[in-house]
Amino acid sequence: MKTNFKSEAKIGLIVIAAFAIFVWGLNFLKGVNLLNPTNHYYVNFTQIDGLVKSSPVMLDGYQVGLVRDIRYQFNNPGHITIDLDLNTKLHLPEGSKAIIQSALIGNPTVVLKLGAPTAKLLLSGDTLLAERNPGIMDKLQEGILADVQHMIQRTDSLLASVETLVDNGSLNQSLTSIEKTSRELSLLSVKLNNSMDKLPGILDNVSSMTAEFSAAGTKINQIDVASLNKTLTQLENITLKLNSTDNSMGMLLNDKSLYQNLSTATFNLGTTATSANALLLDLKASPKRYVHFSLFGSKQSK
Repeated sequence: MKTNFKSEAKIGLIVIAAFAIFVWGLNFLKGVNLLNPTNHYYVNFTQIDGLVKSSPVMLDGYQVGLVRDIRYQFNNPGHITIDLDLNTKLHLPEGSKAIIQSALIGNPTVVLKLGAPTAKLLLSGDTLLAERNPGIMDKLQEGILADVQHMIQRTDSLLASVETLVDNGSLNQSLTSIEKTSRELSLLSVKLNNSMDKLPGILDNVSSMTAEFSAAGTKINQIDVASLNKTLTQLENITLKLNSTDNSMGMLLNDKSLYQNLSTATFNLGTTATSANALLLDLKASPKRYVHFSLFGSKQSK
């Protein structure tokens, strides 16, 4: 009987030991070392982006703990509590944050951001501040996806505008106008080409005129400036003498009495000429009044 009890006891102990080894191995595979002591902290999130148990907790790229448990608050929807097991050597000051960092591939991780070093230290069982960095999908939704959506809306508006143009016949009118404009541009291009053909001749004329202007400038430069100044001085002296009364020409131009005498003489000559003209007319009309002659002498009256 005792032998059977001992055998059953050994079997029980073996089963318990195997179960303990299984639990320890399972936790070891999850990254949980049951033999190492840890500090326990809580974090409350509203969105965890697919965070799972046993996800690593990182500080400056080094793993300092893991996610022990995740509990959804069914009595308070939209709130999720995460339990963190951290190395006892890590001391967290107040204001420290637990940030969910999304990964391009795989599950997200929790990244710690320590508070001010001078702040009071948190104790095991305290709650950390929660923060969530926008993930890749959030950035795509806010950036590229928003642009794509805006582009799709504009494309729809453009297609609707084209459809309206086609239905109203405005598109055909626009195409006709474009064709007409193209023809006019073609004619203008031909005229422009013809004008460009005449451009060398115009440039030759301009070159010839430039050469003539240059020759004229050369001749002007060759004028004797001293001789020109001498001539101007002589003209100035002549003008001064004409304005002066100390010479015959100046007196003739400036003496009023001489003008009056000449005017009187001219008037007298005019009067004399008029009298002479009247005398000739009277002489022609009545010559006997002025001339008496006879071939045989005059008869004496008896």
